[in-house]
Amino acid sequence: MEAVPGSERSRMFMVSGGRFHPVAGGDLARFIGYPNADFGVLDYLVLNHLAVILRTDGHSLDISLNAQDRDPSNMKAVIEHVARDMAARRIRIRSFLGGWLTESFTDKALAVARLRQVAARELRPPVEERRLMPQDPATPCVMTGGFSGLARRHDRVWSSAFTEAAERAGLLGRMFVMAQDRRDQWAVRFIGHDIKVFGAWRSQSAGSPLASLANDQDYIGWCAQHYRDAAESADGRLDHVDALVAVSSPRLNRLRYRRRLIPFASLDGRPLVVGYSVSSSDLALPL
Repeated sequence: MEAVPGSERSRMFMVSGGRFHPVAGGDLARFIGYPNADFGVLDYLVLNHLAVILRTDGHSLDISLNAQDRDPSNMKAVIEHVARDMAARRIRIRSFLGGWLTESFTDKALAVARLRQVAARELRPPVEERRLMPQDPATPCVMTGGFSGLARRHDRVWSSAFTEAAERAGLLGRMFVMAQDRRDQWAVRFIGHDIKVFGAWRSQSAGSPLASLANDQDYIGWCAQHYRDAAESADGRLDHVDALVAVSSPRLNRLRYRRRLIPFASLDGRPLVVGYSVSSSDLALPL
């Protein structure tokens, strides 16, 4: 890789033809003849020009790339850049593989390993739109164990005491609460502030039917069955999930996460399902 002077100070640069080019959003838009810079410009460059886009703020490094079709010289340059980067950064790789998949790495070696998989064409788009691997709910899970332990200590009752404890533990932002309405349809009672996949939920969700808030009705129907199963189970569910989801537009996002669903009750005894989900690159479902 040929280093570009000042590239570390630039907030964004494009890798094309194996070379790094410091850019701004307007530069990228002009490169492809777009009138304005927006997120679609990045997607167009990645998908159609096989460019790799990198953005850094000194504490994190974001990489956008096409994992289905790539320019080998670009991948070689990016891998060398990340491998030589001595700064302690969180690395996020946003790759197109059937849909847009975002993975976060705090271990640089794991990020480099994922980039090498992309370069070697070891990853394939999913054959199925939605995959699920149920786990034994009693199985220890480092990512969801804090939630299940807290639920047990509060006797699975959704209360202010529980939510305050969850907030102190840093768990509340990834929680959501579902309840069945009079028509046996699932309604949203609570969505944590860190769950952003459906955007508008946080401001519109309380008391609203789940189906009215989501763009991807097939995905919602699939999840609703899991909520029903959890409500009818003494131990709930622990699942590894890999799904292609239309979030706010027809463009698909690929979501890979661990999700624990636990039957709860409200203070007045109404049945609830409380869930906790967290994105994960370590699933029983291989990429």
